[in-house]
Amino acid sequence: MMPTPSILVVALCALILYLCHCIRYNWYSSPLARLPGPPLWSVSRLPFILSLWRGRLVYDVFDMHKKYGDVVRIAPDEVSFASGEAWKDIYCRRPGHQPFLKNPIWWGEMAGRAESIVSVPSWDGHEKHRKMISHCFSDRALNDEESLVQAHVNLLINTLCAKVEESPTMTAMVNMVDWYSFTTFDIIGELCFGDREAFGCLKNSNYHPWIKQIATYFKYGSLMATIRFYPLLANIVHRCIPRHVYDAQEKNYQWAVRKVRERLNSDTPQRDFMSTISPYLKGFGGARDESGISMAELESNFYVLVNAGSSTCTTVLCGATSYLMKSPEAMLTLRKELRARFKNTSEMTFSKLANLPYLNAVIEESLRLAPPVGGALSHVVPPGGDTVCGIWLPGGTQVGVHQWSAFRNPLKFHNADAFKPERWLAEIKTENSPFLSDDRETVSAFSVGSWMCIGKNLAMAELRLIISRMVWRFNIAEGRNKVIWSEQKQYVQMELDNLEVELSMLEE
Repeated sequence: MMPTPSILVVALCALILYLCHCIRYNWYSSPLARLPGPPLWSVSRLPFILSLWRGRLVYDVFDMHKKYGDVVRIAPDEVSFASGEAWKDIYCRRPGHQPFLKNPIWWGEMAGRAESIVSVPSWDGHEKHRKMISHCFSDRALNDEESLVQAHVNLLINTLCAKVEESPTMTAMVNMVDWYSFTTFDIIGELCFGDREAFGCLKNSNYHPWIKQIATYFKYGSLMATIRFYPLLANIVHRCIPRHVYDAQEKNYQWAVRKVRERLNSDTPQRDFMSTISPYLKGFGGARDESGISMAELESNFYVLVNAGSSTCTTVLCGATSYLMKSPEAMLTLRKELRARFKNTSEMTFSKLANLPYLNAVIEESLRLAPPVGGALSHVVPPGGDTVCGIWLPGGTQVGVHQWSAFRNPLKFHNADAFKPERWLAEIKTENSPFLSDDRETVSAFSVGSWMCIGKNLAMAELRLIISRMVWRFNIAEGRNKVIWSEQKQYVQMELDNLEVELSMLEE
């Protein structure tokens, strides 16, 4: 029988030989070997994982695109794209092509829960969830929901005005990450659960426990996803994540389940998500065939809607505010447009705000420089392989449009790192405009095709209203800590630093 030390030596040698084989294959023989990319990242997934854990992955991939171009191999089996053409090839159905489905490494649902629109892996399953939930975001639903959103934004503005009036100097130093979070969570809370004080953040000027856990949820969620790259290391990685993170997620989920069931059993006539979607709920006076949505699926989807429908808007609102404060001319131009169009804020409706060119330009530029998701929405090349941007890729290759790199691509945008809302105006289509050659189709922060964010219309309406009301009512100046947007850590979403601003009131 072989001595134990000899067994260990043989095992170690076998491991070394295996790793050498993997490195040689990935560098020389892999179908992706011809694509440009940093050598270490091309032969091992570890540099990718370590960069993600540091919150630097978005910026590291951006640096790669600046060095290697629009197509970069960022892992042995992953390719990143930074061009508008890739949006259609990856995320849209192409005649004669199989769909590129979501990458299960990033989009998997937690064990014991029903699939949601975010996690469902199949094309048919995604279409089923999307069909049901889309009724909540139709034009008709948006009209019904407007008064609800307006009420929460009124409370935000009135509360901030009170803080200014309480100060002897008639100025108030506030952290807008908090106040935007309070507002977006209160809005989505009432839309989902029919309860104006479901979270009660604005009323209490404080976070609901769920919201405090959101940043941790996204941070550890991205770290937990790396377990799927190396399943054998799952136990080690799981032990590195504090138990209270899992407990908090489960507590929030059960709270959402309870609120969903309370809303279903209430007699509230209010128009909200539940009143819109309940006719399609199997076994609840609505759909009774397989085309409907189950109770468990409804609960999972509402949990996702709260998380995704609040923090994403908060990120863009903070980005817009940060860039507007650093661009006084843009702030003044926006305020002039609002003052010229409206006599007072009661005239600011969803439909009227949607027709303001400069306001829309500010939001588009904010989405370009401060997208809710800086990285890629990862999908997988179907079995048999397919092409992206004319490049053939083998089946199973992980692909995506890296938003931070695509949106700041100096080959696509003039003065790409500068906040210039005018690049989105119709007037740029002249020979004298420096922005004439900007590839605006590259910017698709809500994704495209059937994978497009289902809440885009509501999100845009919220962004227009909140930004307009803030700029109309307050002079907004930078506080003590000056946030550099591109230096904040990013995981699944950006980990927002405090955005301190100094508010003083303007004449109504």
